[in-house]
Amino acid sequence: MKTFAKFLVVGGFNTILGLGIIFTLYNLLKLDYRLANLLGYCVVIIISFYLNKYWTFNSAGNRGREFIWFVFIFVLSYLLNLFTVIGCVEWLKIEPNLSQVAGMMTYTLFNFAANKKITFSIKPD
Repeated sequence: MKTFAKFLVVGGFNTILGLGIIFTLYNLLKLDYRLANLLGYCVVIIISFYLNKYWTFNSAGNRGREFIWFVFIFVLSYLLNLFTVIGCVEWLKIEPNLSQVAGMMTYTLFNFAANKKITFSIKPD
């Protein structure tokens, strides 16, 4: 399976898992929605890191260094997503739901490229 396809599979799995965790914490355990969201993302980012490190990119790099880069790139990707959505809605006057799709595409492409070139660039021998 190609690297980008694996990346999309991991992303889809993490989306489903993250929503499951968030909904469970909020609806069943009655945690505050903000805390449920934070905890869901914390769990998923760790799982996403390991799946991408070992399955998607097959990286042999330093785990600590890679995790720091992975989180940093996640934050940058989210900000790029947010600015894309806001720009589409406010400046280009694109409908908000369609703008979310544009933001998600921007997030995904940047996140993949940055993690491939920076975070997981060391391959095993």
